[in-house]
Amino acid sequence: MRVTYSMMVKNMEYWTSKQLEKLNNAQTIVASGKQINKPSDDPEAAGQILADRTTISKYGQYELNVSQAQTWIKESDTTLSTVNTLLQKAKDILSSVSSTTSTTSAGELSSIYDEVINYANTYSSSGYMYSGNDSTVKPFANDVEISGGVPSDIVFDLAGTASDVTIKITDSTGTVVRTLTATSGVEGTNTITWDGCDYSGNTLTDGNYSFTVSASNDSGDAVAAYSTYRGDEGGKEVVAGESSTVVLNNNGGEIFSSALKGLSEAITALNSSDTGSTTISNLSASLTDAISKIQAEETTLSNKNSLLENSTSRLTELTLYVSNRISDTETGDTTTAATELQAQTTAYETTMSATASVLKMSTLKDYLA
Repeated sequence: MRVTYSMMVKNMEYWTSKQLEKLNNAQTIVASGKQINKPSDDPEAAGQILADRTTISKYGQYELNVSQAQTWIKESDTTLSTVNTLLQKAKDILSSVSSTTSTTSAGELSSIYDEVINYANTYSSSGYMYSGNDSTVKPFANDVEISGGVPSDIVFDLAGTASDVTIKITDSTGTVVRTLTATSGVEGTNTITWDGCDYSGNTLTDGNYSFTVSASNDSGDAVAAYSTYRGDEGGKEVVAGESSTVVLNNNGGEIFSSALKGLSEAITALNSSDTGSTTISNLSASLTDAISKIQAEETTLSNKNSLLENSTSRLTELTLYVSNRISDTETGDTTTAATELQAQTTAYETTMSATASVLKMSTLKDYLA
């Protein structure tokens, strides 16, 4: 086979380009400080680096979950602490109540009741904090909605059995649009249906309506009514790591219902001027139980926060470990890389010189030109 001049030139161009590629790779390693800049440099190592970076991203999501949970805990702790203070204040009011101050004291307790409701209905950036898994539902509210001409059920709690229940429904202006009555009510949650009509039988316009409940038993004694918890029983799950989940209690019924019941019973008793020592003692005991639940929840939150802090520390350590492993795999020895660059530079220059010599040119540029 005859080797032509053209064939020789192409062969020289090929090997020169290969040598130039080696030189460029060496320059890239020195400039970037990385031994692996593309998968082809070391497919196995590049795969490990990709897997490690995916792991770091996952750790980052866990850390974000933990951070959001800690923010929730901080907000919840503030809420619970405030409710605790309000309930302690309610106990103080009861301890100093008398037959002559019962009405005034009832008014003070009503204000505290409203404040506790507001805290139980705390709304954060992600929705209602204490409505379980459905953060769109307001946990406690005495309202009923008419939508498309169809009203929702009226739901409320009673502190005892009642034989006479009256429900007054008001519109947004505070005008009573309908009064409903029932001949019985059970201790706990009660549900009453309403046709959505006013006194004349006319269907009311769509919107939200409020209601108040008054009830009495067979003896004619008033029975306390209070807002029903409308959320679900689900807990707030926080994925804090591999096989590590922390559950935060956001069931408002478990946390606040005892407080609302105790306060409503106290308000009802004082409005009825029932200020006997036995009654006051029992009411105070109910509030003490409610306070104990709030304090127990505060303790639980503190323990959960400690767990999350430990998770944060662990995630930081793991992230650092994996980051160092990426660095060790990816980063080359600068001295070796510099030596390799010098060697490839010399090899490239030698190749260029040899090629020019073989082709009987002063430089390869002469031919390329």
